[in-house]
Amino acid sequence: MGFRARDLWLSLILLITALCLIVLFMLTAGCSSGDSTKDNGTPGDSQPGTEHEVPLTTLAQGTNSEYGRFDEVPIPEDAPPECMIITNEEEYLRLISLAMLEEPETAVDFESEIVLAALQGPKNTGGYAISIMRASQNGAQVRIEVDVVEPDPGSMTIQVLTSPYHLVTAERSAFDPNGELVFSFYDQDDSLLSQQGTQI
Repeated sequence: MGFRARDLWLSLILLITALCLIVLFMLTAGCSSGDSTKDNGTPGDSQPGTEHEVPLTTLAQGTNSEYGRFDEVPIPEDAPPECMIITNEEEYLRLISLAMLEEPETAVDFESEIVLAALQGPKNTGGYAISIMRASQNGAQVRIEVDVVEPDPGSMTIQVLTSPYHLVTAERSAFDPNGELVFSFYDQDDSLLSQQGTQI
């Protein structure tokens, strides 16, 4: 009887242990299943967008302009470049007139295009240049990369008044999504030059 009772107790303990392991396994599987659903993304989860390049076309570029020289408050020579988004013809013609830029031969259709402008400001020597190199969009964020060239300190430069500029166009349809977008302009050192929101 003693052996039989001990065998029963051992069987009972093994059965309880097996049941506990089964329950524990089921709970673990349920938790991991819930995590994988969350990782795969459920409605309402904020997932980062996919970055894509926005094609740009040069509209006008040069060093000879009067931008920043004849404003009510002239722009100082050491001021950072000014970057802007132009979404209508009135703003565009105002910039062309105030900066005395040579009006580009190509007309801009603001129904389907916008203009991005980078203006380095007035300089008293040569050796300066500015170029809008690339635009990319990720969700509502648009990144504009601008190459800013300055002469090395102490280098020999021509003594001439300059004010470099670069204007490019981008198709409105190239922005996806549209709506209220934030445009951030960065130089080649990844320093933020300007950040503006506008409706596209």
